[in-house]
Amino acid sequence: MFVLIKLIYFEILKIFNRLRTYIGFATITILVPMIMYLAHRYGFEVQDQALRSLGDSVLFVGTLVNGLLVSYYLMNVLWVHFPFFIVLVSGDIMAGEGAAGTFRILMTRPISRFQIVTAKFLATFFYTFVIVFFLGIISVGSGMLIIGGGDLFVFDKGILILSQNEALFRFLIAYLLAVVVQMVVASLTFLFSTITSNGIGPIIGTYAILVVSFILSVIQIDVLDVIRPYLFTSYFDVFFAPFASPIPLAEIIHKVGYLCCYILGFYSISVIIFSRKDITT
Repeated sequence: MFVLIKLIYFEILKIFNRLRTYIGFATITILVPMIMYLAHRYGFEVQDQALRSLGDSVLFVGTLVNGLLVSYYLMNVLWVHFPFFIVLVSGDIMAGEGAAGTFRILMTRPISRFQIVTAKFLATFFYTFVIVFFLGIISVGSGMLIIGGGDLFVFDKGILILSQNEALFRFLIAYLLAVVVQMVVASLTFLFSTITSNGIGPIIGTYAILVVSFILSVIQIDVLDVIRPYLFTSYFDVFFAPFASPIPLAEIIHKVGYLCCYILGFYSISVIIFSRKDITT
């Protein structure tokens, strides 16, 4: 166990010693506060759209827009855009070692292939956790700082009004669920990275599957109902579930269970492939 912990520590250091690791952090740091400033300076159209959808049944005076509302809508980047920062790192964590020829050096040490794969996989999980919560902290923090706090109005089959403290708690749950969602993407990229020694291949392969699965999971064609339950993207909306009232625990457990099965499946296949892989370079 001590050897595995030590390996995880060194793998985390290797991840954060790579320049590409900080592309996501830099982008979030620059782009999210800029979006908050623009929303504050020039307005946010979601209020008018939401009120129009309610018709004449609601008369509202003032503004619904605050930092929490903009942060809520920014979570939509977790569908397709944000995974780029995940695959950028996880796609190179195994393939990069293979291309550099360092696996043969690792094999001379008293550590198993299972420990190598597990350490790299858990280091990938750590990176995923950190960058997802970094997005959450920057999004909610800059939103409240630039636009201001207040109650969160959620428009979904009606109006749900959450107090600021309740909304922050639900953001915490939502970003924890977002870690699970992004870990599915990371584990799939990790699997492809185990197969090849080219860091570009896993990125392209994962994004191709992600986009195709996302299209198939949302397009309204009856014949696709048969395969939709088997697409992991069908469960990616789980991080929006905490913003319902009451919080649908059964639905969250169901979707997280499916996503965890995909994570464990991709990890297990990675272990099997690497255990049988002929490392010659």
